[in-house]
Amino acid sequence: MTWLAVVFALAGAATAAVSTSAQHHAASSAPAGTGPGALLRHLVRRPAWLAALLLGPLGFTLHVLALRHGPIGLVQPLLITGLVFAVPLRAALARTWPATSELVAVSVTAGGIAVLLLASETATATAAPDPAVLGLSVAATAGVAVLLLLAGGSLGRSATSAFLLGCSSGLLFALMAVLIKAVQLHGDAHGTLATATTWLPYALAGCGVGGIAVNQLAYRAARLSASMPALNVVNCLVALGLGHAVFHESLTTGPMASVVAAAALAAMGWGLWSLSRSGSTASGRDRRPRRRTSSRSSREAPSAPARAASGC
Repeated sequence: MTWLAVVFALAGAATAAVSTSAQHHAASSAPAGTGPGALLRHLVRRPAWLAALLLGPLGFTLHVLALRHGPIGLVQPLLITGLVFAVPLRAALARTWPATSELVAVSVTAGGIAVLLLASETATATAAPDPAVLGLSVAATAGVAVLLLLAGGSLGRSATSAFLLGCSSGLLFALMAVLIKAVQLHGDAHGTLATATTWLPYALAGCGVGGIAVNQLAYRAARLSASMPALNVVNCLVALGLGHAVFHESLTTGPMASVVAAAALAAMGWGLWSLSRSGSTASGRDRRPRRRTSSRSSREAPSAPARAASGC
């Protein structure tokens, strides 16, 4: 039933918003220059991060239930409503107030994606996909995710790095949606035990773990607004495209739907551009006070021996 897909997807979005905000708060406090392994070792010693991570299985279960009752083209747009809540939640954890322009851009981005994907009526897939098409789609998408990971990881802490890493994790999470649907359809046709002997559940687990790990790198690279919009845009658009290519989920459109979709695409592009620019500006503001503090320390350092020599 479609209404169950809506309920489960919205519940999953709320769970993801809480989990994402708490994870970003913990990952952003990690020491500079730590690689993926050191970053994860730092995070597992943080109770708040572990608690947020425990919400992952709940969110995953809700995602699976949503895809059981509805098509990818419906579920993925609803899941990105968590984007609207994640930025203010993250600001609350940091005891700050997000800028009004940032909240507007987040809302426009999320709304644009939702309208873009919901402007068309999507039919649910009922037959298992062609194995060759599925395998090629998964391999190609995973390859692009690896390239984005390498490119983003080479840029250090910056909004651009977070943007590329967000795109990489978005691809991996889109693959998760596709593989969840593939596992469900294969299980319906051949049974759970037969599905366990295929590569599908293991690729699903790999994409999930990889997406979470890359997400932590994106969270550490810059503020949440630099990576999360890109993650959601890529996740939704790629999942919708793969749903059509792999599962033949049909899109029923008309002239009015096309106009609405074009307007939503323009709004989505504006919101993403605004958020990326705000992330770069914030990074620059965060660096300047540290340089002034360092400068004052270097000026004050010679005075300490002088005071000691004079007995003051």
